[in-house]
Amino acid sequence: MSIRLAIAGSGQTFSWPEIGLSDESKHIRARLLKILAEVRQPISFSWRETLKDELDEIVRECSEAGWDGYDAEPVSVESVTVAQQLIDALPEHITVPNVVPEPSGEVGLEWRNGAQKYFSLTVSGTELVYAGIFGGFCKRYGEERFFGALPTAVLQILSQYFTEA
Repeated sequence: MSIRLAIAGSGQTFSWPEIGLSDESKHIRARLLKILAEVRQPISFSWRETLKDELDEIVRECSEAGWDGYDAEPVSVESVTVAQQLIDALPEHITVPNVVPEPSGEVGLEWRNGAQKYFSLTVSGTELVYAGIFGGFCKRYGEERFFGALPTAVLQILSQYFTEA
């Protein structure tokens, strides 16, 4: 039995045996299976996995106090869990945000659309704290509870200012 990966349009196929027993072999196998699962998804869903990978990287790099070289709090498990749910709740039609750690131990998503439009959505426990500047004097900010679905106020902002062309 082996894992097979075919590169679309290239005519190339790669195979790896599934017989490795070392921790490294198991890690490589798990990573390959994750890659295969991502490759088989429609292209529109792959950005969610990329964001979750960025979130995993933040957890690794920001899990100790002072991760920023100053007094930053470690990223909280609760914020990471809610951020994963938030990523799943984001609509398909929006531009992909950046995932950023906050010095307060929270996780944030940020969108930029040119120099005039910026939106930040921070996961604070089960609260979503948001702020945005949308050119000129147009500013919006607030807090909303997150229950697994994107709050209407946040969805309206994303749909109005940060949609894929």
